[in-house]
Amino acid sequence: MSRASTAGVPTLFSGSRISAGVIGRLSAGRTAMTIADRAVADATDIPYVGRALHLDAEQIDAATVATLAQELRSSRAEVIVAVGGGGVLDAAKLAALALTSEHVLEYATTHAARSALTVLPDVEPAAVIIAVPTTVGTSSETNSVSILRTAHGHRLIIGRALRPRFAILDSSHLRSLSDGAVRQGGLEALLRIAGVSTTPLRADRAQRDAVAIARALLRAASDEVRTDTARLRIARLSAATQRTAALRSRTPYGARHWYVANEVAFGLAAPKMSATAAVIVAVWRRICAGDARWGDRESLAGFWRAAVAGTGHHPDPVEGIRGVIEAWGIDRPARPDADAVRALAGATARAWGGRHPMLMGIDDADVRDILDDSFWKSESSTPAPTSTLELVRG
Repeated sequence: MSRASTAGVPTLFSGSRISAGVIGRLSAGRTAMTIADRAVADATDIPYVGRALHLDAEQIDAATVATLAQELRSSRAEVIVAVGGGGVLDAAKLAALALTSEHVLEYATTHAARSALTVLPDVEPAAVIIAVPTTVGTSSETNSVSILRTAHGHRLIIGRALRPRFAILDSSHLRSLSDGAVRQGGLEALLRIAGVSTTPLRADRAQRDAVAIARALLRAASDEVRTDTARLRIARLSAATQRTAALRSRTPYGARHWYVANEVAFGLAAPKMSATAAVIVAVWRRICAGDARWGDRESLAGFWRAAVAGTGHHPDPVEGIRGVIEAWGIDRPARPDADAVRALAGATARAWGGRHPMLMGIDDADVRDILDDSFWKSESSTPAPTSTLELVRG
């Protein structure tokens, strides 16, 4: 087992079959509650302390968070152990706000219902959150962000109180992932730092850290990913995007592809990284053509050349990322029809574009151009309906 600590970020533990022992020590003598993804609840070594609540990760919304918050208040939990993918970890992080202030949680959920971005007041978390991810790539176990599903889309909530105190990367929890899911996680981590690297307002240290992590991810996810060692390495690299200077930038919304992919994923009921793989090629093509609204051409080109040096990937950003997506077998949604494209473009522009700082100056027509040029599957399809949401309690 290894343990690492960096000022301002969670203390990180990593290894194999370490969760039960670490959680036992961290929660000793304190009232604890475990919030776990029902899909992994039957795993032999999922660590349970205190009362347990099970969630259906595909059916989490504000009502789920409110119910969790009520349970946490009732139990007066001092330690919250969150076990699952990014959605379960995000829900636990949001619900824990109720232990700090009911008003902060109410603000988070009500503001997210009408605005795509919510920035929380700077408050200290009242409970210790121990995040135990069962997927790779989201970095929810180390970041200060939660994504909340609302009737209008997946909404972004940011605040220091959302950052867990401890994170445990346990390779035994990653064994059920398919190779494809592991590589999707690698792509998510890669694009997180690549997106921020499309701005020229970057310190040298941030650029060095971003390039080093990107190069390591390109190698790790291109190799055999079935072993515990390989999966743990990709998980650690994903966490490193948050634990180093790699994401530091004076342009806070640099990863502009994320906002388009976010609406595509919601509107088409598609996996997040499938939607991202579809749109990233078109967004980077605009950047490389000199459209500064999407990012800085020289910054992206310089980052990508440095990241792929010696890896065998194409040095051109557009050809390079397309090649990575194909080589790693990342699935994409089928091309949506014209009505769906118009709806997706309108939703994206309303939520993130126009005068909003995330996609400043981007309108419906700009997003339609991106979607028309995206890297879809060849066949057409009709968007699938979104699912209903509920709390499943164990």
